[in-house]
Amino acid sequence: MNGASLDGDLTFLQTEVKLQSELSKQVNVRLEMEQEVFYASKPLPYPTAEVEVYPFDNDLGFSLLGTPTYEKRNIDLGGSVIWGRRPWNYVRLEYVQIDSLYNEKNSIDNNYYTSEPYQVTIEGAYNIQQHIKVRFNYSTTDDLEFIEPDINSRFTYKSDEYRVMLDYLPTAHKVIGITITGFDIDKNRNSTIDDRQQLTEYFSADAYWVTGMHQAYETRLGLQYDFLSNQIIDPTTLANNQNYTFDTLQLYSTIFHPFNEHMAWDFGLYLGDAGEDLDYIYSDTDDQMSNGFQGKFRSAFIYRSTDGRSTLQFNLSADLDEIATDGGGISFQTVF
Repeated sequence: MNGASLDGDLTFLQTEVKLQSELSKQVNVRLEMEQEVFYASKPLPYPTAEVEVYPFDNDLGFSLLGTPTYEKRNIDLGGSVIWGRRPWNYVRLEYVQIDSLYNEKNSIDNNYYTSEPYQVTIEGAYNIQQHIKVRFNYSTTDDLEFIEPDINSRFTYKSDEYRVMLDYLPTAHKVIGITITGFDIDKNRNSTIDDRQQLTEYFSADAYWVTGMHQAYETRLGLQYDFLSNQIIDPTTLANNQNYTFDTLQLYSTIFHPFNEHMAWDFGLYLGDAGEDLDYIYSDTDDQMSNGFQGKFRSAFIYRSTDGRSTLQFNLSADLDEIATDGGGISFQTVF
C-alpha cells in the first residue's frame, strides 16, 4: 500500500495484494486484489481467487477464478487461457462475468441486469535476454446495464484501462524506460430523481533514466506528463454541468544512497508546470483556474532488513513554491 496527501482533505492510495502458492508444476493457487484511488472515493474490491492448471506440463495453462462474497448475487466468475508462466514470459487472456449470479440470486429487491456484464483482460510480460523488459495490460468492461424498477432507474457503465512498460537495460546497473497508463470511464444514470452522465479520462506517461542500481549511489532522472479530465453532463439541472481538467508536466530527479547494511538516504527534487481548470458550462458560477510552477524537495531516511526485502521509511518534504508548507510521513514495505 502506498499513500500520499492530495490536499487538506483527500489522500492518494494505491493498494495491491498478490499471493501465490505453487502446489506442483501443474497447479498454482493465487489471490489478488488491486486498487488505485485518487479521483473518487471507492470501497476496496473483493479479492480474486484463482486456480491455474497446466495439464500438459508445458506452457499452455487454464484457470478458473472468482470473487467470493457473502451475498452470492455479487460473485464474479470467469476463467483464462495462459501461454507461459508468470511473472515473466507469458501472455494471458481473461474473461469474467460481473455479478454473474445476480439475476438468479437477488432476493432482496426487484433490481436486475438486462444482460450479463463482462470484463475482458489481456496481459503479458517478457524479459528478452535480460536487456529488454516489456509488460502490458489492457482490460475493457461493457454490457453493464442495471435496472432499478422501483425508482424507474437505469444505470450503464463501460470502461477501458491500459498499462504499458518498456525498459531497456544496457548494463546490469542502468535502465532507460517509459511507462504509460490510463483509463476511460463512461457512467450514465437515468431515473426519476437523477439524470446525469459522467465521463472520466486519465493518461500518464513517465520516461526515466536510472543509473547505479545496486551500487553506492542510485540516481534517477525522469520526465512525466499527467492528464485528468472529469466531465459531468446533467440535462435536467444545467447548473450541475461542469468540465474539470488537470494536467502537469514535471521534471524530477532522485538519489538513493545506502551507507551501511541497514540504513540509506533517499532524496528527490520535483519541478513542474501544473494547470487546473473547472468550467461550469451552463452556470453563472465563476470558473476556477489555477496554473503555475510547482516544486517539491523530499528527503527520506530508510532502515532495511539484511536481505533488503523489508524497509521502514521516514519522509519529510517541502514545497519550493511555498516554503512554509511542509509534509511528512512514515511507510513500511515488505515482500513476502
